Amino acid sequence: MHEITMEQVADWSQFVAREGGRFPELLLEDHWRTEYPAGEMVSRLHTALVASASLAQLNQLLRQFRRAEMVRIAIRDLKGLADLAETLRDLSDLADGLVSGALDWHYEQFVQRYGLPIGQESGEPQKMLVLGMGKLGGQELNFSSDIDLIFVYPEKGQTQSDSGRSLANDQFFIRLGQALNKSLTEFNADGTVYRVDMRLRPFGQSGPLAVSFAEMETYYQVHGRAWERYALVKARIIAGDQSQGAALFDILRPFVYRKYVDFSAIEALRDLKTMINAEVQKKAMHHNVKLGPGGIREIEFIVQAFQLVHGGREKTLQGRCLRPMLQQLVAKQYLDEPIRQQLDQAYVFLRRAENRLQEWSDQQTHDLPDDAQAQMRLAQSMGFADYPAFLAALNAHRDFVQAEFDTVFADASQAAVTDQVLKEACLSEEIAEVDLQSLSLPDPQAVANLLNQFMQDRAYTHASAEAIDRFKALLPMLLTELSGTDNQVLALERSLKVISSVMNRSVYLVLLKENRSAIQHLLQLCALSAWMGEVLVKYPALLDQLIDASILYEPLELSGLKREASALVAETFDDDEAFMNGIRQWKQAQVFRVAAADITGHLPIMKVSDYLTWTAEAVLEAVADYAWQFMQKRSGLPGGFEAQAGRPFLIIGYGKLGGIELGYGSDLDIVFLYDALAPSARSDGAKPLENNLYFMRLAQKVISLLTTFMPTGILYEVDTRLRPNGASGMIVTDLASFQAYEENKAWVWEHQALVRTRAIVGSETAKGHFEAFKKGFIAQARDLTALKTEVVAMRRKMRESLDKSTANQFDLKQGRGGIVDIEFMVQFWVLGFSHRYPGLTDWSDNIRLLETIKSVGILTDAQADQLIEAYRQYRNRYHRLALQNEKALVPSEEFVAEREAVAHFWHTVMEDLT
Repeated sequence: MHEITMEQVADWSQFVAREGGRFPELLLEDHWRTEYPAGEMVSRLHTALVASASLAQLNQLLRQFRRAEMVRIAIRDLKGLADLAETLRDLSDLADGLVSGALDWHYEQFVQRYGLPIGQESGEPQKMLVLGMGKLGGQELNFSSDIDLIFVYPEKGQTQSDSGRSLANDQFFIRLGQALNKSLTEFNADGTVYRVDMRLRPFGQSGPLAVSFAEMETYYQVHGRAWERYALVKARIIAGDQSQGAALFDILRPFVYRKYVDFSAIEALRDLKTMINAEVQKKAMHHNVKLGPGGIREIEFIVQAFQLVHGGREKTLQGRCLRPMLQQLVAKQYLDEPIRQQLDQAYVFLRRAENRLQEWSDQQTHDLPDDAQAQMRLAQSMGFADYPAFLAALNAHRDFVQAEFDTVFADASQAAVTDQVLKEACLSEEIAEVDLQSLSLPDPQAVANLLNQFMQDRAYTHASAEAIDRFKALLPMLLTELSGTDNQVLALERSLKVISSVMNRSVYLVLLKENRSAIQHLLQLCALSAWMGEVLVKYPALLDQLIDASILYEPLELSGLKREASALVAETFDDDEAFMNGIRQWKQAQVFRVAAADITGHLPIMKVSDYLTWTAEAVLEAVADYAWQFMQKRSGLPGGFEAQAGRPFLIIGYGKLGGIELGYGSDLDIVFLYDALAPSARSDGAKPLENNLYFMRLAQKVISLLTTFMPTGILYEVDTRLRPNGASGMIVTDLASFQAYEENKAWVWEHQALVRTRAIVGSETAKGHFEAFKKGFIAQARDLTALKTEVVAMRRKMRESLDKSTANQFDLKQGRGGIVDIEFMVQFWVLGFSHRYPGLTDWSDNIRLLETIKSVGILTDAQADQLIEAYRQYRNRYHRLALQNEKALVPSEEFVAEREAVAHFWHTVMEDLT
């Protein structure tokens, strides 16, 4: 491509030609050839402005700097020396430098006149913060944009003045804001700096020009409107006290980004775009590259819709700049990469065209020109031979943007239901059977009865008008999807319980209304599982899991689980409440996904326990990591700790956790140990502790993080009674003491329990030490008769106290020929034969242990396969009953062959217990 000449630049920009004629030095190559290093423009402008000797000089410099830099930016853009990112950044940096320099100059003058403003609560000096909104906040300012600002200061109070001319802080900062605005907006011989729009501040034009943090917080809590959330997405501190920025955004963030997935943002943006469209129609702005169909605003709305909906959960979506957020939407799987690429290309094209329109005369315009000469100028500046070629490219981009916008903002309730009779019936306060006849329901009267009962219940009658409107908008979709669901009455009954639980948090109704697939999954899962329905009633935040089937039915593997849980620790460390609520919500989502994949057949039954166990492992690792950092911060590192050996704290999983056989709602049997450190050595922190006390506090912290009841429930019930000396023993012991206990004091049933243990948490070194001891101890030779006697006695005691079998029901777990009989036989074989067959010590789960027992010849292939199949069948049914919230009891006519086979093995191997 040939180099763009200065003559061409002058042809394409009347502004450059005019200012270059007045100030020829601005056209010299030295002025525009080089790109600014990051931050240099802001620093240079600020330094020069605060050194102004007078207000007149300040105002003159503001305008001179603006003129010089705008000419430079226009030349670099038009000559193709700067890409869009540089142009937008320079325009934003220019505003930052001019506003911050002017603010700080005026602040010093005001302090000299009125004294230093002091906060009434902190007693600290106060400075004003200037929030840049919109494109300025996103560092995406266009060429001739006005700037949207909000003035904020931390605290009310009074200035301290020796002259007696003190002011209340609010008056000080209001006057300071007025002086700043005057410097920026007043027109003189050198022109103006910026048009300043302050209407985005609390209460708009009728509100005070500057507000305190407390007033800001109260306003958004009480009066904040949906469009203001949208406006604050890009808010950035462009001038003033940057150190206070974190505190201010801590106040603003909960208003902008809700903790839950918030599809009400889609409604609000849809309404806002409808208003904009009406304005476009009224003012005939269809050729407006910003507000017209497929314009810049529609791309912004697409991105910010995802940010507002998901940003509360996905911190990486809380960014201000549009193009990086497009990348994040792909990373989080909200957009496909080809769509991102086309949206990005459209955005670059439209923003370049917007700047070229404004660079002509430094006027804020977004309308395509009508004049043929202006059209040719625009086309050539954009690299096209003529205007029709430019327009064809522009329209291709706009058509794609509009199609994608329509997809994102489509009203699912309008598309899903076309039956006007049904829609009108759903707006009434009573549903008749005849209203449902278009749905082909097997039992429309039962459905009508359920709906009418729901609308008489307290949750509905005491709901807000907004919640009732949202329910009535949802209801036609719910009924339409119900007609394609199995077990319709049961599905609706359970789904209405979920809906009842969220009537006072009706944003969840919007989530369903905006996601037709979520309604389908809700009905399907409720039809299949009472447990799923009750979990959604208890934790409605899980409704967001229903949105995407590719995520809902594909639970994460162990590595992915650990990665996500570890990221949660990094995000929330040192905020116990945030961590505990966050990890609980995360765990609930993982278990919910496993259950969804399980009951819909997406997950083989033998993998269910794997996924549930992996989730528990990831939770334990995250909790232990959090507790370890907690203890380090307070008491340093344990005495004798060596970093290269890794963390010496061990969590040993017993029972179902150790055996990789967790079920829904299983508690965790765990034991805490620490490895290779002297109990009496002291930690190296400011508040040192002996290691035995250090690790006791660490274990207590882990238990607290797991079991404390939060609004989001608990993580797991925890049982630590399998530790040495049971409930009367120390909550944590060193590995050497644990070994001595197992070798010298433990009962045989504790040796049995050891068969099903694994080191879940700890360094590889510490885990290796535990596994080496476990294998060596289990592989010791034992008297088979004595061992058998002990195992049989313990099984008899358990059956007498725990077996809930009756003449009509069989206890899957504790009944004769049930799960525990198989487990006890496996433990007997492992303890009794590992000295001959060391491979028996390699596994902790019953299936692989039985496979090993088969491979070494303790059982024949047929015998082992019979036990393995019985065990699988029992486990399968056990999971299914849990998902229906039913106890592990089945009719006595079920599993007859399996029970008799297991009982026969028990009689043959262990002697009859009857």
